[in-house]
Amino acid sequence: MKKLLSKWLMGNIVEKYTTNAPYDNVIETLTEVVKDNNFAIVSVHDMKKTYTKKNLKIAKDFEYRIIQICNAPKSYKALNSKSFDMGVMMPKSIIVARENGKTNLRFMKMKPWMISMMFPELDIVPMSKMITEIITKIVTETIEKVKNKY
Repeated sequence: MKKLLSKWLMGNIVEKYTTNAPYDNVIETLTEVVKDNNFAIVSVHDMKKTYTKKNLKIAKDFEYRIIQICNAPKSYKALNSKSFDMGVMMPKSIIVARENGKTNLRFMKMKPWMISMMFPELDIVPMSKMITEIITKIVTETIEKVKNKY
C-alpha cells in the first residue's frame, strides 16, 4: 500500500535509461553532451575505486559512477538571488552503472511541486522545471548518441 501511495503521489523519482553501448563509451559521450549543454562535470565518484580501496568484495563487472554536473552561472544566480539553502540540491547527479550486462543512466526527477514544498518561500517551480528538462535532455542525447555510434 505504501509503495502504491508513493507512486500515485510522487510518480517516478528516479528516471532510468538503458543502452547496450559499452560503459566507457557512455561515460565519454555523456562528458561531451554535458559540455554541449553548457554544464561542466565538477566531480566523478567512482564507487568501484572507493569499494576497492575499502577492500570490499565487488563483482568483476561492477561499474558505478556518480557524475556531478553544474552550470556555474545558473547555480550562482540561484544561490545569490533565491537562497543559499538551494545548495542542498546542487550539484546535480547522473549515475552511470552496469547492470545485467547493460549500461544505465539514472537521475533524480523530482516534481516541481515537491521542490516548491521544500522551499515554500521561494518561487522556484520555473527553475525546477527548466533544470529537470536540461538533465533529461542531457541523458536522452547521450543515449541517442551512443546508439548511433555503437
